Amino acid sequence: MNEIPGLLYKSPNTFSVKERLLLRGGPPVIALCVKSLMATCRKEVRHLDAIEQACADRGHAILAIWHETLAMAVYVFRNTGYHTLTSYSFDGEMAARVLRWFGLFAVRGSSSQGGSEAVKNLQEALKHVPCVGFTLDGPRGPWRVAKPGIGVLSARAGVAVVPLAVVASPVWRLKSWDKMLVPKPGARVVAECGEPIGAPRDDSPEEVERMRARVEESLNELHGRLDRSLDNGGNTG
Repeated sequence: MNEIPGLLYKSPNTFSVKERLLLRGGPPVIALCVKSLMATCRKEVRHLDAIEQACADRGHAILAIWHETLAMAVYVFRNTGYHTLTSYSFDGEMAARVLRWFGLFAVRGSSSQGGSEAVKNLQEALKHVPCVGFTLDGPRGPWRVAKPGIGVLSARAGVAVVPLAVVASPVWRLKSWDKMLVPKPGARVVAECGEPIGAPRDDSPEEVERMRARVEESLNELHGRLDRSLDNGGNTG
């Protein structure tokens, strides 16, 4: 999968010398750390056919995850050419470059002003790739609270949403707003797709809110069930 013509993949922002050095050296190191750690884990992926179900109608799907599981989800779907979204900021540029090391792509867009630019770019990406990933509570939270963008994107693209939970045990949780999950070496990692949620009838505020709440509830229920099955219980180590 190559870049899609007309979409922005690099931030237009100008970064400092220090930031440019970090952007050059950081991504391969971060990617190597994630790959090395995940290679030690016992991994299980369940119900991937939910993506095929979602694609059966329109040929595309939106994978909805919580920000805390991003690193593990990236590993699970490495080398698929799937697209996601990052901001124009330094952190967004770093994330976009890390994704390249996993065979994934990040289109760029601002989440301000209702996120219309971000939705437009992901909608365009959906015309070319089977799946795009969407972090429901990104880029700054609140934790595990979905934002309206998922309902807007699903409605305007006419594409179903597939909740994706990734849990691990034992884990560390970082002291960040998203409580990022980091599996300990040798951990058991389980990724599971929930049932596809059909696109809203339109992008009216009522339909968007209904979809937002439904995806949030579905993903939280899926996480809760998987956490209980692993006896994780929010293990912080």
